[in-house]
Amino acid sequence: MPGSNKNGHVWTGESAQRSVGVFSGITDRVRVAIFDDRVDGFCSKIQPVERSLEDGETQAEATAWGVERAVAWMERHAPERWNHPHVEEAVFDPPVGFVLDRYYLEEREHIVCYRQEGTEKAVNMAGGRTADTEPSLATRAYLYVEAWRGSGNGTIALAPWLRAHDHEKHEVVELPKECGLDIALKLGREWVCEETGQTRDAPAAGQSGLGAWSR
Repeated sequence: MPGSNKNGHVWTGESAQRSVGVFSGITDRVRVAIFDDRVDGFCSKIQPVERSLEDGETQAEATAWGVERAVAWMERHAPERWNHPHVEEAVFDPPVGFVLDRYYLEEREHIVCYRQEGTEKAVNMAGGRTADTEPSLATRAYLYVEAWRGSGNGTIALAPWLRAHDHEKHEVVELPKECGLDIALKLGREWVCEETGQTRDAPAAGQSGLGAWSR
């Protein structure tokens, strides 16, 4: 698809941020990948179909085979009805006063980066608020919520910019062990509400059943 940054044959959903791609050529394999385009990272996709090229099979033939499987998958799934099994929907409902800047889904962890409304995006030290001031919502534009996919352990921290290193982050909430991303998101929202005095009218998307969890 023109304008796509994916190096393959790609179809993009019109009703939701989902895309389907067929890829071959880099290795002797052909694969169909389904992407949640709201998410960055190596694991932002699933690959329901993948196989090696057969003896004597050309790349064009393998690609045509992949296209057939991709079309069949799209005929069975509407973009707005397909959800990535490992994407946490509550991520897309930011804390009060924040916007979602980036959601990374990697093999080992979720990394969620929120930015305060009204602040400019700052990728690294070249921009953003200085990091030599006392960490607070007044001096740090970013709120990181991270959780390991294996253990479920997580952190909530303030940071001065998007690509902050660990030593540039300041943890603000002591999370229960193995709490997982959903609980970390809820406790992060509660912390922001306590710090700012702002409240929500309703539970965040996907978190209405987490009332038993609090700090």
